[in-house]
Amino acid sequence: MVRNLLVLFVLLLSGAAVFGQTSLQGEVVDDTGEPIIFGSVALYKNGVLETGTETDFDGNYSFNEIDPGTYDVEVSYVGYNKQRVEDVKVFAGKANRLDITMTSDAVNLDEVVVTSYKVPLVEQDNTTQGATITSDQIKNLPTRNINALAATTAGLASADEGDAIAVRGSRSNATDYYVDGIRVQGNLIPESEIEQLQVITGGIEAQYGDVTGGIISITTKGPSSQFSGGVEVETSQFTDPYDQSLVGFNLSGPIIKRRNEDGTKGESILGFRLAGRLTDQLDDDPPATAVFRVKDNVLADLQANPVIQRGGNSFIAADFLTNEDVDALDFRPNEQYTRYDLTGKIDARLSDAIDI
Repeated sequence: MVRNLLVLFVLLLSGAAVFGQTSLQGEVVDDTGEPIIFGSVALYKNGVLETGTETDFDGNYSFNEIDPGTYDVEVSYVGYNKQRVEDVKVFAGKANRLDITMTSDAVNLDEVVVTSYKVPLVEQDNTTQGATITSDQIKNLPTRNINALAATTAGLASADEGDAIAVRGSRSNATDYYVDGIRVQGNLIPESEIEQLQVITGGIEAQYGDVTGGIISITTKGPSSQFSGGVEVETSQFTDPYDQSLVGFNLSGPIIKRRNEDGTKGESILGFRLAGRLTDQLDDDPPATAVFRVKDNVLADLQANPVIQRGGNSFIAADFLTNEDVDALDFRPNEQYTRYDLTGKIDARLSDAIDI
């Protein structure tokens, strides 16, 4: 028992180590190119302060061991306008970079907001090949299958939507899947719970070990600092004969909040996220042509009398079936399935954010 617990603990630490290499760093300078020394840099996610730091003597700052996702970065310094860069994409397992230029407050501006941040085309110190798909992009793609989402990346192939993935001609069983840094097999989480989906097709880092194909690494969404939730219902019962239905929900919020000095509740130090989905469908890959199935009463007669006698000869009864003896179906029989997915996540803030 002790050995099993030790192995589990080591696996959890190894998963944390994989995602602990995600960072955001950059340089803060003024409009003349001079570095901003000891400037305050704050990191926000969903409008909540995650952490903060200060620039050094060269104007550099760094946020290490942060979760992948979308952040807002705010920089402030005496004598300069407060600057805020929104929708900064932080990709998993990379040293993400964001350089900021501040302007003097001589023009009497209270705050400068940059809303059109663009990911650099060339990423420094990045030797991996592939692509990263964010949750915003996933919402706009016409598929719910993770393999189909990954197949939108160059270098990946799938025989059909949702089938096994082959990376650069390798066998499908050579593709490894990771969820929050832990290698997994079997069913994956619903696409609605994905914060980022990273596809690595080449230049695979040593942290993933001996991989002969590629890597599909999933970062799940974390809990919210305030209670929130949603319900999703879809059905095609009234639009096509395939009878595909989906019901999903998600609930997120804090479990424990820190107490402020005045007794009010502050930031969340322990939060949860819970999501579930029910999927029911007749056929996940409907055929292009009709499928013929013998009617139940005709099948019962065939089973009772599989051979008939005519003119003193024996014949197989099934050879004499007509169009009236069969049903033409728009789906394949015996393909109906019902699937239940339930995912949960608990996040803890083990250190305080620096006051900015």
